[in-house]
Amino acid sequence: MSFKTDQESLRKWFLETKREFPWRKEITPYRVWISEVMLQQTRADVVVEYFNRWMRLFPTIQDLKKAPIETVLKAWEGLGYYSRARNIHKAAEILSETFPEDFHSLTAIKGIGPYTADALLSFAFQKKVIAVDANVDRVLSRYYASTDLKECKRRGEEELSSYRPFEIAEALIELGATICKKKADCALCPLAQGCQAYKGGVVDNFLSTKKRKEAQKVYKEVHLYEHKNLFGIRKKGEKELFRDLYLFEEEEISEKEFLALCKQGPFKMVTATATFYRFHLIANIKKLDAFKEDLEFFTLEECLKRPFSSGHRKILHQLASFLNT
Repeated sequence: MSFKTDQESLRKWFLETKREFPWRKEITPYRVWISEVMLQQTRADVVVEYFNRWMRLFPTIQDLKKAPIETVLKAWEGLGYYSRARNIHKAAEILSETFPEDFHSLTAIKGIGPYTADALLSFAFQKKVIAVDANVDRVLSRYYASTDLKECKRRGEEELSSYRPFEIAEALIELGATICKKKADCALCPLAQGCQAYKGGVVDNFLSTKKRKEAQKVYKEVHLYEHKNLFGIRKKGEKELFRDLYLFEEEEISEKEFLALCKQGPFKMVTATATFYRFHLIANIKKLDAFKEDLEFFTLEECLKRPFSSGHRKILHQLASFLNT
């Protein structure tokens, strides 16, 4: 058996069992592009709500192009990796409704990397291309019993059916997400008959996982400055972490100080991850007799309309709950 023959079993399995997602309907290059960027490092079930909201706000590239960056970041709020949203917005300025249909032209666009380009070529333009994410890496490395991932991709594409190849490419993603996971359920796998790792009893040798650098813990006290029912926030600058997003004032403290503060006041600790940092945040309200010049002051309702970093967004929602009790 080979992938040439096994893939028809894979296709049949996929068409019978595939999960329903909005980006699998009304397929256009724009919808494929947005969904694939959103799906990077985020579970598909989480992305559904974000994707649907995005398409309501920006149904076309022209709508996206006209939108202020703050509106775009607000729509992205909660997905993290905000540089992706900024890159999408920049790319919309140079893209039209017609996308280029070759790999090099696509990857020349800022924000469209090799995986996203392959996904566009496969799902939007139906070319004989396999978009290889971590799930597909795992499937192909097990199927060919090889840790040479570039070679696995080359062999897979070489043997890929000319008939609706995009179905096979998407089926590989689905297989890796649902059956050929780190702990594989080989009894249910439509590729088991030809899978070299399965036949050799070495499935667990091909996990295709990379060790991530452990995030550095940072403890911060977040000050909710209030004056005349307005709250002080600051928009991060061009060269700062969380660029273009709003945050409350904060200061780094020791773990001991942080734990002591967690026992006081009405707010709960929140955590958030950014790049190589794991932030632990605890908030308090500080009433002012006058406005602080280095902050912008808004009502709670106005704050809720602005894009915040994920940790400060959680605090903002805690504040909203506290004020409404």
